[in-house]
Amino acid sequence: MHIVVVEDDAGAQTMLAKSLTQWQHTVIPAASGRQALEVIATAHIDMIITKRLLPDINGVELCQKVRALKMNHSIFILLVVAQESLLDQTVGSFSAADDLIVAPFNQDRLRFKTVIAERMSRLERELNQNFLAIKKNYFQTIYLLLQLLGTYDAKTAAHCRRVGNLALLMAKRHPGVPTDDYPVIEACGSLHDIGFIGLPQPVLNRRRTEISGEHLDLYRSHSLRGESILAQLDLLRPVSKLVRMHHEQYNGRGFPDGLAADQIPLAARIVSAASVYDDLVHLEKAALARVPEYLQQHRGYQLEPALVDLLLEINLNKLQEEERRDDCDVTISELTPGMVLAGDVLMKSGAFLMAADTRLDAGHIQKLKRYHELGNIIEKVYIRK
Repeated sequence: MHIVVVEDDAGAQTMLAKSLTQWQHTVIPAASGRQALEVIATAHIDMIITKRLLPDINGVELCQKVRALKMNHSIFILLVVAQESLLDQTVGSFSAADDLIVAPFNQDRLRFKTVIAERMSRLERELNQNFLAIKKNYFQTIYLLLQLLGTYDAKTAAHCRRVGNLALLMAKRHPGVPTDDYPVIEACGSLHDIGFIGLPQPVLNRRRTEISGEHLDLYRSHSLRGESILAQLDLLRPVSKLVRMHHEQYNGRGFPDGLAADQIPLAARIVSAASVYDDLVHLEKAALARVPEYLQQHRGYQLEPALVDLLLEINLNKLQEEERRDDCDVTISELTPGMVLAGDVLMKSGAFLMAADTRLDAGHIQKLKRYHELGNIIEKVYIRK
């Protein structure tokens, strides 16, 4: 293992390094907590041995700072404490460390602790390898199911791919979605219409408003069929429950269960909103400039108002990217008098605010800043190069 020994006493540092080197470990010395943090930032470290009292930050603080770092592997921390420290402190005071060793200690005791650390490090590597294998299988399964859907109906598969991408983008922009939910939301978006496999082509190739009778019953069954397909796979069982709900509506008039508002999990509400947006743009062929008008019709009815706002912001980004590919984007705070707007500045609702070709002065900039502070416009505008 690569072990950082944090010890400001040169004699004690040398003795520890000699023992650890004999046991085939690589030792990196550090005379202070801050020096240890610098080493950790630049090298792969498996273990830290630190005493509690250090010249700058103490050993407990060092443990806490290491735990706060965003790293792709864990570091086993052995905290060296005096017997009286154990009497003075609660166990919770040392909770950021993996283990304690009471000074003074002999070589056998230290070696026993390093063997434990080595075993923990090996087990973590094995767990990470297993996790990566599961993750690979997870995404391969989604890909294969999408390929299967594509052989049955290419348009539906393309719709699902786009919804998966958009749902993931919405999840990343939504403050209420934890990062652990991103893969599930993306998978649900990508597979939400998997239940169409096996249904007659007239059900697939017509708008819902054009379907009636038996075909309408079949159409309304596809979310349940999708749940049934995905529930057969342990990896996709959480996704299957969301797929069942992707046609529920915010006002409770959806199917299959008539759930409303917060009865519908946020992940399913996001996928539903992404699907509605994709249908507007690709099935209904709505121009991006007209999309806000259509989305507002779904606010509080089919879609949650907050998700409509999120889609309006994403749509505005797309509209600006489409119309001003040759112009540069500038944050509101970076605007200076004399800059010329490359296109109309629209509010998130789609309402007009400021015209293209406006040469900005201090008044214009102040107005834009005020609307941005109120949350009515996005952070960037496009400026002529």
